[in-house]
Amino acid sequence: MVGELTPRAFTIGGVIVDCVVEADGTLHLDQPGGNALHSAAGARLFLDAVGVVGRVPADYPRSVLMLAARGGLDVEGIRVVPGTSALPEWFFHRADGSRTDHLHAASAELAAFGLSKTRLSADQAARWHAHLTSKSDGGGGFAAFRARHPVRPEDVPAPYWAAAGAHIGANAVDQMLACARAARAAGLRVTLDPGFQAARLDAATLAALLDCLDAFLPSEKELAVLRPGLEFRAALADIAGGRRLAVGVKRGASGAVLRLPDGAFVETAAVPTVARDPVGAGDAFCGGFLSALVDGAGWEAALARATVAGAFAVEGTGISHMLAADSGLRDARLNAVQNRRVAP
Repeated sequence: MVGELTPRAFTIGGVIVDCVVEADGTLHLDQPGGNALHSAAGARLFLDAVGVVGRVPADYPRSVLMLAARGGLDVEGIRVVPGTSALPEWFFHRADGSRTDHLHAASAELAAFGLSKTRLSADQAARWHAHLTSKSDGGGGFAAFRARHPVRPEDVPAPYWAAAGAHIGANAVDQMLACARAARAAGLRVTLDPGFQAARLDAATLAALLDCLDAFLPSEKELAVLRPGLEFRAALADIAGGRRLAVGVKRGASGAVLRLPDGAFVETAAVPTVARDPVGAGDAFCGGFLSALVDGAGWEAALARATVAGAFAVEGTGISHMLAADSGLRDARLNAVQNRRVAP
């Protein structure tokens, strides 16, 4: 049964389990992850009711879903696929800001290595990383699960279609397009982040997607895949073509740039903060962006909210920090971004 409030917005995409190793070796095991949860948490910073649509294996931890629900997300759109399982995805962060991911193993495997579940030394982290890199997950990781069980328009609970907006994260390309078309047909404001599927978007599919969207929001890396060799403003303009949509690029610590439907550009700097775990920051950015469209705010407001959501995302691990964010700090940061001054 859908929660008391019909979601004003919902997100579609991956719902996984993350295990994170910070640059200093601090461990965060079995955290809520995936682009659908992170983008929903980014939207939840500004909206009272946000739904999540995704598919999870039968052994997905119910405690993770409870955490999301307690934080104000409606998880009725998360479908359990019977008879399936998936291993958590591991993320290793480095002091230079780089990371390794797409490694899969149960957190319980740490015990076989005699390792702590709270913190690893540099040598222990290196050994654990080498172990995960050398072994095959046998197709049992969340990446393989998502490929076998993409999220489809029919997974969206009927009441969600009464929402005002939807964000679509990386998913099987044909289903990303199907979801975008369904959301547009329902009269929703629609945003999309191509994520890891950017390289699989041929010209015709990308054009069909763009025709369904209010905003297309790739990362700088993904933009380079879509328009190799072009300076990013030229790349944004080329992607937009003659369409009346916004096209933005997320540039991490360098901020973000948005090309407006009228061809003008708006740029914002990142909020100064200590980045503990950048996983999901780009997705949270998209959720914050969508929240402004749902509220009927302008493009600059959308970019400001997106920037603030990204900052909250990198400060903590998983979605808990965003869901518990202090509204006073949120508003102070939003005002600072909108006034083009340094946020607290």
